[in-house]
Amino acid sequence: MKNFRVSNFSNFFLVGIDHRTAGVEERERFSLNETQASHLLYDYKQLGGDGMMIVSTCNRSEIYAFGNCPRDIIGLFCKHANADFELFYRFQNIKQNRDAIEHLFKVGAGMESKILGDFEIIGQIKKSFLFAKEQDAHNPFLERLVNSAIQASKKVKTETKISAGGASVAFVAVQKVKSYFKNLPGDSSQKVVLVGAGKIGRTACENLVNQTGLKDITLINRTPEKAERLAKRFGVKFKDYSHLEASLNAAEVVIVATGADEPTVLTTHFKTQKPRLLLDLSVPRNVEASLYSNKNFEVLDVDLLSAEAEQGKERRRQEIPAAEGIINEMIDDFYMWLESRRVAPTLQAVRKKMESWKSKEVQNLLKKYPELNAEHADILADQLLNRITGEFARQLKSGDDINNDLRTIHHIFELEKTGK
Repeated sequence: MKNFRVSNFSNFFLVGIDHRTAGVEERERFSLNETQASHLLYDYKQLGGDGMMIVSTCNRSEIYAFGNCPRDIIGLFCKHANADFELFYRFQNIKQNRDAIEHLFKVGAGMESKILGDFEIIGQIKKSFLFAKEQDAHNPFLERLVNSAIQASKKVKTETKISAGGASVAFVAVQKVKSYFKNLPGDSSQKVVLVGAGKIGRTACENLVNQTGLKDITLINRTPEKAERLAKRFGVKFKDYSHLEASLNAAEVVIVATGADEPTVLTTHFKTQKPRLLLDLSVPRNVEASLYSNKNFEVLDVDLLSAEAEQGKERRRQEIPAAEGIINEMIDDFYMWLESRRVAPTLQAVRKKMESWKSKEVQNLLKKYPELNAEHADILADQLLNRITGEFARQLKSGDDINNDLRTIHHIFELEKTGK
């Protein structure tokens, strides 16, 4: 592996895999826990690196870092994830410089999430940067970049409707639950029973926990071990299938997500008469047909929820151009800041040299014209220096070839090298 030297880091990379190309099994192979991430950051610093952030969630494992080439970072990634290069390259996502920066902005703005407009990831980005900072693996570039991405995420969220409306069946179902409880009397209990612990059931359970704050959620599944594992994962209750009738009868909301061929939620399960919301996410439907016409029940099947989800997706997609416009503006602002950092050392060196010239010329002027006011002469000279350095700064920032412009200034003023 090549030796990193911070002063020669001219490239910023994104290296990772995410849900767009890799399934959950592959993503699990590249998932990095806190200990692995800490060791990876340590190795990076030992090789001379000073700017790396690791974002590892259920949907993505991504490294943002400086390097001579992406293979250096990929090597560290595969080493600490205990995965091989071949597997990584099958599902790779590699971007460089502005493309890598733009990707981080889009991830933070919910534009690369499984559900368009899902802003939960920005919290993980903040956490990931703070972790890098604790490990002393950050630099001013990375700090400014993350702060800019956070600001872009806020602007996209407040100035567009990219997160408005449901964008998945499970998401819409949870919004229905929230709305239903909001309209119940304040003294009503808020019991939710989720029947089924398969893929859809897992997603529904995760959304319920993350988005509702409900405390009384019970999982029931024909295979109790599966329900128990899922319940422990999300911190909810579980019961054996033999308690199905009692649990359904006590609940205000029932979500059905099973793979049974016949209805599992029946009219006979409900002994008490009270309003209930039944959400059937199963195909074929697992709520008995007679419950659809029962005035005490509001029953929504997967087709109705899917239609609403599709409407939500389309509304969100229409907001993409506006969100991209905000992101491009924020990236441009970030590059302006970056350019100002590049020219600052040269401008400081020019100013220092001209300050020495000024001091000598003012002294010579006062010797030649002793009647002049020394303070006024000094103020006038400072004003001229401010005007000259200000013009240099304006021209450098607006020029097409900043590297050549900087070299020219160094040559004219015979400056020592001030670094990149």
